[in-house]
Amino acid sequence: MSPAFNPLDSRLAIISGEGDLPSKVLKSASLLGFQGIVINLTDTDGQIKNLSEWKTFKFKIGNIGRIFKKLHLEKITHIVLCGNIDRPKLYDMKFDIKGLDIMSKIAFKGDDGALKILSKEIENEGFNIIAPSTFLRNSNFPKGHIAGPKPNDNLLNEIERGYEVLKNLSVSDVGQSVVVQHGIVLAIEAIEGTDEMIKRAGKLKSSGTGPILIKTPKLNQDLRFDQPVIGINTVKLAHRHGFSSISCKYDGVLVIDLNKVIDTANHRNITLFGF
Repeated sequence: MSPAFNPLDSRLAIISGEGDLPSKVLKSASLLGFQGIVINLTDTDGQIKNLSEWKTFKFKIGNIGRIFKKLHLEKITHIVLCGNIDRPKLYDMKFDIKGLDIMSKIAFKGDDGALKILSKEIENEGFNIIAPSTFLRNSNFPKGHIAGPKPNDNLLNEIERGYEVLKNLSVSDVGQSVVVQHGIVLAIEAIEGTDEMIKRAGKLKSSGTGPILIKTPKLNQDLRFDQPVIGINTVKLAHRHGFSSISCKYDGVLVIDLNKVIDTANHRNITLFGF
């Protein structure tokens, strides 16, 4: 942790979406001595409620001006964005003036392009953006074989096939995950997210060795935002739908509860491999 970012001279805001990641970041930040607030962008209180004495404020994603105002009033210096936030349908949203201005810039961008614009707006307000991995020890996907059956040449070929597809797609700011079986791409992650892609691919799989989930950041992706994530549920869901392996770009994919993920994969005979 750099001298410029420590509990004594920093005040943190966790911008919270769905999933386990926000609560993990909050717990770790609290244990490290940080203080701050939570901005909840979900429709529920989520798992982050009652985990600490941090004040929680609920906002709609279109109220960006109001969010910035609250961050300034709370003397926030650093922001960490974590958890899944579905891109809303424009006709369902109500914007304040700042939200309308930003949305007009990102409406027809891909996820990465939209997040780069949003990050610039946040930094222009004087806030520093911190990656969730800053607060989570041993959270990056390791290199090589880490769980399940030992990978063979066929698996390595499947990984190479999927990774090449993802590299080509990233030029168009599309997808962080793909499912491959027998050299055939069964599914590419779109707006539905990884879990729904796994379910969709499970319906398309053929006999033989099960499909492989391959996950990597896009080329030149800012890992402070929207870093690819897997967790215990990813492994359980892959097993339920007949997958044989989950393979991720090492140091590029965030793993929630790495040791538990490894134990779960071993128990369910799912290969975990960092390429």
